[in-house]
Parts: sequence; structure tokens; C-alpha cells
Amino acid sequence: MVRTPLIMVALAGTITAATVTPSHVATAAPPPAAVIAPGTGTTPLTSGWRIQSSSVAGDSGAQISRPDYSATGWLPLSQPETLMAGLVENGRYPNVFFSDRLKSVPKDQFDVNWWYREQLTVHPRAGGGRTYLIMNGVLGTADLWVNGTKVADRAQLQGAYSRFEYDITPYVHDGANAIALDVAKNAPKTYLTDSQLDWNPHAPDESTGLRFAPQLAQAGPISLRNVHVVQNNAKDLSSSDLTVKADLRNDTSTAQRGELDTTITHGKTRVHVTATADVPARSTRTVTLSPADHRQLHLSHPAIWWPYQLGGQPMYHLDAAVRAGGKESDRYGEDFGIRTVTSSLTPVTEGKTHAPHGYRKFWINGVPLVIRGGGWSPDMFMRYSPQNIRDQLAYVKNLGLNTIRFEGNLPPDDMFAQMDRAGILAMTGWQCCDRWETPISTWSDALRANAANQASRVASWLRNHPSVFTWFQGSDEAPEAAKEAIYLKAFADADWQTPQVASAEYKSSPKLGPSGAKEGPYNYVPPGYWWANGPETAGSDPSFTNAGSAWGYDTETSAGNTVPTQDSLNRFLTPAEQAKIWDLSTTKGPGTGPDLFHVAATYNSYTKTARMGQYNTPLWNRYGSWSDMASYQKIAQMGGYEVTRAQFEAYLARSVDPANPSSGVIYWMLNKAWPSLHWNIYNYDFDQPGVYFGARKAGEPVHIMYDYADGSVKVSNVTRSRQDGLTASSRVIDLNGTVRDERRVAVSGLTSQDVRTVLTPKVPEQTSPTYFLELTLTKGGRTVSRNVYWLSTKPDAVDWGKTIGQGSGATFKPGGYADLTGLQKLPAANVTASASTRREGADAVTTVTIRNTGKAPTVFTRADVRRGSGGRAASGDNQVLPITWSDNYVTLWPGQSQTLTARYHAADLRGAHPVVSLTGRNLSDRTIAAG
Repeated sequence: MVRTPLIMVALAGTITAATVTPSHVATAAPPPAAVIAPGTGTTPLTSGWRIQSSSVAGDSGAQISRPDYSATGWLPLSQPETLMAGLVENGRYPNVFFSDRLKSVPKDQFDVNWWYREQLTVHPRAGGGRTYLIMNGVLGTADLWVNGTKVADRAQLQGAYSRFEYDITPYVHDGANAIALDVAKNAPKTYLTDSQLDWNPHAPDESTGLRFAPQLAQAGPISLRNVHVVQNNAKDLSSSDLTVKADLRNDTSTAQRGELDTTITHGKTRVHVTATADVPARSTRTVTLSPADHRQLHLSHPAIWWPYQLGGQPMYHLDAAVRAGGKESDRYGEDFGIRTVTSSLTPVTEGKTHAPHGYRKFWINGVPLVIRGGGWSPDMFMRYSPQNIRDQLAYVKNLGLNTIRFEGNLPPDDMFAQMDRAGILAMTGWQCCDRWETPISTWSDALRANAANQASRVASWLRNHPSVFTWFQGSDEAPEAAKEAIYLKAFADADWQTPQVASAEYKSSPKLGPSGAKEGPYNYVPPGYWWANGPETAGSDPSFTNAGSAWGYDTETSAGNTVPTQDSLNRFLTPAEQAKIWDLSTTKGPGTGPDLFHVAATYNSYTKTARMGQYNTPLWNRYGSWSDMASYQKIAQMGGYEVTRAQFEAYLARSVDPANPSSGVIYWMLNKAWPSLHWNIYNYDFDQPGVYFGARKAGEPVHIMYDYADGSVKVSNVTRSRQDGLTASSRVIDLNGTVRDERRVAVSGLTSQDVRTVLTPKVPEQTSPTYFLELTLTKGGRTVSRNVYWLSTKPDAVDWGKTIGQGSGATFKPGGYADLTGLQKLPAANVTASASTRREGADAVTTVTIRNTGKAPTVFTRADVRRGSGGRAASGDNQVLPITWSDNYVTLWPGQSQTLTARYHAADLRGAHPVVSLTGRNLSDRTIAAG
């Protein structure tokens, strides 16, 4: 029987992320258990947790949750985490992602319930103080026990983002206390929970356990809840009216007078506002502090938050405290940013616009923004490391992307806080394909209540993060009327202020209306696919989903497979498995190939098209043959580079198309949950394949690019500043180095977010079938952007009638492949190179200068920093990662040189001297000293 303490659903507050070790580091024992001193506010319960199977510990919550229970033999955790994370942390499955070892993890061990137990010391507040336990979601379902008493039942305690608050004042003791959770297996098809869909194999435990740390809260007679700021900004951002709201909750049996004290600070700005409110017994009163009553809440010339390419990221801080009976009763604090987000559908040009309602577009602080980002995947076992996230966000900025899309699987608050400070946008929303998108007619009343709780929690959690610019209330599906009503009410009650969208596909919901978004393709397409324009690319698909090139707002798309570098492949695949990647006897033809565990064939819904044949066949036909992994790598990295560069360039360039503008693109995906050859810009180990540097080239703030559709050259400016004094030039160069065409033109003032066609090179008839196009954008003799393409006088020919469709890549017309085989006839290149390294704080910065001293171009030349000694690379895995480069995979003609700069953690050298390795399409491998 469950005792029934006061149970309240908290609709506000920010989850404080636990500090954990990186996922590859095992911790032998957890830090000491939490000690909660008497006071006010909340404490995240991040330490002292242990887990044990109920097959070992039994099922007596009354005993297990007693402070004197002996947890000998239980597995210690460094934070609240999933069962698989805990088992791996305790050494149960070493190097579990190598080869197919994940398959050997017994799944039946998770068919029984598991216990999570926390031993902690609590010193309750005297004189009528109260203690609350806040549960921030459970993956699966759980019964909650505190000091021998069952406090909550699994019928309520479930949901990935739920927030339930329990008054445990009657059960908590001064001194030793214990919390125990009896957790049943996560079931994404049954509960509103997290799942990694078809992104990778599901974790053996189906991600069962805790992702977000529970919190212990202490307060006096009055508790503060739902504290937040609502902003009303002037259209020109010259002023901002801030309204502070706070719920004062009285859990005592007598009326209380609360004195609310709030302070907003930023730099030298300090706004202090107070109010007094009488709160009846057992009730809550909302106090609103508005500029109408408190003039100081009207800010003139506030500090405005911008995405990083458009400005700075100033953050304001709100501190709130409530006093009762002359003593502080509770307090709360959070950061927020002042910015405005608007969204609408682009105008429809009758007879010319592909989609009937136009396309979704966003403005940040009145500036139209082309959304350019990637889809987020958490670690397969939901492990979280703040340092890992800092490194990944450094990659995002190095790539020149401005957005990360979260399709469910929301990370701890620390990541959003880091994105706030980094100026990277968060595109958030519910996930597809599981219980979230089943018809609401199949939802019980309890499940609907859980959906309302989670929607309220998410809205109140994310509403004041300036990085969060939108919420998608559906993914592959749009919510029907009853489901939409649940979500919209929760978001309205939370004072959500940024745009909400019905779906990530081109669908509509009753209140939110058309989404203006589309999805796909998900598999190989040639570079010109993204640039194609016209009605033929829309096909006859009435939903406008997975339909063609760079127009509209594409929420998930890419050319499919990503081939990691050789360094990365060696970390997670055997030589025999690596051979299956390139061997045409096993990957010949689209949709063929072995069920390579790390490719996707055994777990992806697009089984036939996810295999390597879908990717390798066009590479073979476009670039020519390969005979081993080394020759395959040279082709695969070039192929990934060119098609990814084209994807991001096309979506940027077509943003100014008057009839069919491209308003955003999310590469599917940004990262992966484990080492993978499918859907990622960078790999789990921070590997940077050709795909990465192709995206990085397209992400330059001021950029010159080639339009595959009409052969023109365009320049773009994604900064907030006008660009003057630019000069654009082009050279068409044969394989033998002959310059067939050369053009140069001055570029007049290029305004913010503008794209302009500046010239069109001529390709004479005598040009070799495979040739190069070198584009350069300079200012005052300084190179602003340099971009080299390898092209064919024979363009790719896509059969559009057979290409449009769910999950498909491009179908080529017979013989319709571009001819890039000339690259295999390049003579050997000769270069000289020098490198040096300096320290900048905790970072090391290595510069590499490559000079072409031969008679042939050095094509697609790559530099890597490695751990070595005396200029010789050390043996084994010596590559330094993570690392950010100013450029890489460069092509130089005789006499040309380029300097590359790399930044990385000096500690990652592990005491060795840095060396730099060079590889290239037609360059023999070499290593130079960089110390």
C-alpha cells in the first residue's frame, strides 16, 4: 500500500546536470554520498548512487530503502545513469563498441526490475521547515521508497521528462537517510520515454534507469516554484520590458505572508524589485512583477543575445528569494538571455512555388537566418560529460553550423547552458516513431496526464534558454487536435514565447497549421542533386516529403553513409570487417552488402538502402575503381567531402530564391551514439572524415561557392556585418595544370545574410573530362575564402521520377554518372612542409605550412596532429583528437602554399612531442616534426 504524502507536480525549475567522467573512463567507486545541510533551495543528488538487480537484492523496498540496509556488492555509480552505463562503468563489458561485442551483452538480465539506491545525510530545517524530493524523469517506470516508506507508485512515476515533487518531510530523518527506486524496463512503444529510434542499435537495457539527477529541496513555510522572466522586446531591440513571475506555495496549515525579493543582474546592470503577498494555508499564489508597477523592469538598450555568427551572447541572471516570519524561506536562481524569435511561412508564388503553403522560416532579433545544423544523438548508454559537450560544441562552431536539432532525447540542462554561452541554436521537439506519435485515441487517461506533465516540464525548463528558438510538437507526424490541445495548454501555461511548429514533415495540426518543413533524402545523392531546381525536383509527392533539392526547410537529410578515416576504423572494426566496407564482391549494386553491425543494415528501417552498396556504387562509377582499403579511402573521403559541401552550399545559396527559398537544413546526423559508418559529420571518437571538412568549407562566414546547376559562382555572407572591398576570381584548370579559363570581378558591398551571383566561368571544349575549378575571394590581398572543386564535363544525370521516395537516395539514369576517373591519373605530387606548436593556456596550437614544390598539383592533402618523438610518429593509435582545424584536405598548384592551424588540448599529447602526418590523393604519406 502506498502512503500518500502531499504530491505536487512542479512546473518550473532547471535540472542541474550532474558532473560525470567522460564515457570512456571507468570509475571504481562513487564520490561520497550527499550531505544536505539545513537551508533553502535545491541540491541535485548526483553522488552516492548504487544499482543492483532485483534477482540479487530481492524486491523488499521497505528493507532496501532503510538507512541501515547493507548495500555490499551493489555497483557504485559516478552519477545517476542508465543500467548499461553503470555496468560498463564498473568494467562489466570492456570496449563494448568494438566489432560486434554489443551483441554479446545478455538482454535477459534487464527483464527483471533493478534497484537504484542513494544513501545520504540530511539535516532538515528546524522550525516548520519542509523537505521535498523532486524526481526529474524515469526511463521505464519506478516505485519510489524513502526510509522504508513507499512514497510513489510506478503508475505515476514514469516519463523521460516528467517532474514529480513529493513532500517527504514526514519520512526524512536528521542524519542518515536512504532513497530507493524499483525500476522496471524502459518500453518506448508503451511509455512516453526516450528511444534512439533507428539511429543505431538500441542499448541492451533499452536505456532503462535515470538520466537526470533527482533533487532534494528544503524550504521554510513558503516554497518558491515556477520562477521565470517573460520578456516583451521592442521591435528594434532598443528596450525590453521584463515581467518576473513566481509561485509562492504555502504547505503549512496556517496562512503565511511572503516577502518576495528579486534581483536581475548583468554586468553593472542591477534591477531590484520586491513584493509582499499573503498566501492562504495549503495553497499557491502567483506573484507577478511587471514594468507597469515596477518601472525599473523596463530596460533601455538591453544587452541582446545573438547566435555566434551575428553577435555576442550576454546573459542576465535572476535571483529570487522569499522570506516568511522574518527568515529566508526559499530561493531560486537562473540565467536568461534577451532575444526575439519569429517565424512564418514564406510567400507562395502561384504556379512556381513547389509547396502549397510555402516554407518555414525563422528570424532571430529581426535577422532572417538560414538554419544550418545537424541532428543530435546522445551516447548510446545516455552517458553525459560536460567536457565532451564542450568539445562537440567547439566542432559545431568550427563547422560554421548554427543549430543542433534535438528530436527528443533531450540532454541534461548543462548542454543547453553551454549552447547559450556558445551562441548555438537548439531546435527542440518530441521524437518520432514511438509512443509519442501513436494516435491519442490509444492513450489512457494516465498517459494523457503524463504527457501534460512532461510538456509542462519541458516548456518551463527550456523557456528561458536563449539558444532554444523553437519547439516541434510533432516529428514525422503532426499531433491531432486532442494531443495538440494538451501540448499547447502546457506551453501557454508556462509562458512559452518562441515559435511552435506542428511537424518536421510537411504536415499540419489544427491550431499550429502547416509546418512548412520536409525531410530526406537519407542516402547517396550526387553534389548536383542539392542544386537542382524546378518542378521536376518536387515530383508528384503531395506531402512534399523527401522531395528533392535545396528548397524549403529540410529537418533531416544527408547522403547517408559516412566513411570514417583509417585511424577511426582501426578503433572499432577488425581487418576482416573493414574489408567488407570496400569489397565490391559484397557491396556491388545499390541496396546490397553484408549486415555490417556498424553500418545500419541490421537495425535501420531502410535496410536495403542503408548498406554500403548504396554508397559505394556511385563512387565506383563516378571516381573509378579501387583495389584495397587504402585506395578506397582516397575516393570515399573525396566523395563525402564534395557531396556534403554541396548540400550546405546549396541550402545557403538558394535562401534568396524568390519562389522556392531554402530556409534551413539539418544534416542527418551531426554525431552518433557509437562508432558508426552511417549518418554523421564526425564520429563518436571525434574523427573528422571528408564529410566534416566538406561541411566546414561550406560553413565559412564569408564564402565563395560553385552552383552545380547553372555553372555560376556565388558569394555569401552569414555574418552581421556588411562586407566591402571583396574580389572574386575563378580558374578552370585541366588535370595537366593548363589554365583553360580565368576570371576576376570586384564584389560590391555584400550585406548580411546575402547571397549573390558574381561570375560564370567558361569551360572550353578542349578541357579534360575531369578538371578543377579554383575559386578565391580576397580582400586587400588577403584570402577570405578559397574553394577547389573537381568537376566533370559530363554531369551526373538523376532520374527524378525514380528518386523521390521515403529513405531513397538518387537513382541515376543509364550511364548518368559524372566522370571523375581522371583523378586516378594524377602524377605524383611533391611538397615541402613545416610545422610548429605553441601553448595557449590549456591548449596547444600547431601551425602547418604546405608548399607545392613540384610540377603537379597536390590534390586533397590532409594534415593530422599525432603524438610522436623526434619527428617520428609513435606506434599504435597516436592521432590527437578532438581537434579543430582552420582548413584541411587542401589542393595546391605548383608554387602555391597554405598554412593550416590546429587547436587541441595540450594534455592530449600525453607528454609526447607533436608531429604532423600528411596524406593526399596523389601524395606519398610523410610525417614532420611539429614541436
